[in-house]
Amino acid sequence: MFRLRPKHEPVWDPAVAEVEALLDAAARRHPAGEWEGRARHALSICACITPDHAPSWLIVDTDDGLGWERLPDGFPDEALVRAPLEAGGHADPSDVLAWLRGDALDPWATGDGDGDPEVVEALRRWVDAD
Repeated sequence: MFRLRPKHEPVWDPAVAEVEALLDAAARRHPAGEWEGRARHALSICACITPDHAPSWLIVDTDDGLGWERLPDGFPDEALVRAPLEAGGHADPSDVLAWLRGDALDPWATGDGDGDPEVVEALRRWVDAD
């Protein structure tokens, strides 16, 4: 007798929840408002340098504050929000967490990223802003 295998939920990298909690808290304190046409900095992170499952993130800021979202699998680069200064790359979620906590200069410790270095500095400041 044959049976279908049960579907297994992916095992999430444990740093994902903490990364998103920090981004949520910063975005609640300083909401970016509407991003389209107003984003100053845009950072795309493919959190793929992990043996576990992890999403890709888009983090932006406007004059008002910070915004972020999970990007769906297969989201095309050309559909990303554009900003005058942009950066992006591949990172381990724990490296993104270290960056957001201020323990690393950027989120690319075990991955790779490129773009304007001001982007990671500017977006990181919103996490600590009161």
